[in-house]
Amino acid sequence: MKRSRQMKVTRYGTAGVRRDAWTVFAALTVGALLAACGGRQAVVESDPRGGAEARRQLEAAARSDLDALLRAQADHFDETGAYTYDLDALGVEGSAGLSLSVLEATAAGFSALAAAGSVECAVFVGDADPPRPYTVTAGVVGCRS
Repeated sequence: MKRSRQMKVTRYGTAGVRRDAWTVFAALTVGALLAACGGRQAVVESDPRGGAEARRQLEAAARSDLDALLRAQADHFDETGAYTYDLDALGVEGSAGLSLSVLEATAAGFSALAAAGSVECAVFVGDADPPRPYTVTAGVVGCRS
């Protein structure tokens, strides 16, 4: 006959309740960091496992932002015959915690960068210089790993 596993009782109550209280405390701390620092960057810095999952999420957001910028720049080029530095004119804004910027914009091409802490992704189009060594193909977002 199998015995059911009994929870160890400590002076603070059962071990499971103590562990649950710690989980709630940790979640509240991370939430406070997010509110204070604004966005995903706080998650990268506060993740006790080194932030690998948070970095992947930031990289996905950076890629998504740069893809949106590529589409907006293509539309702008079709209308005006040139690329632009003006993100407001393109209607593009970076995700929370990410800095999105156009580094070069001419009639012949543009380059852009999305960054947050150790996460950095870039893209270039046309005759613009590749902004980083990891961007090797025009129109394809590259990220530092």
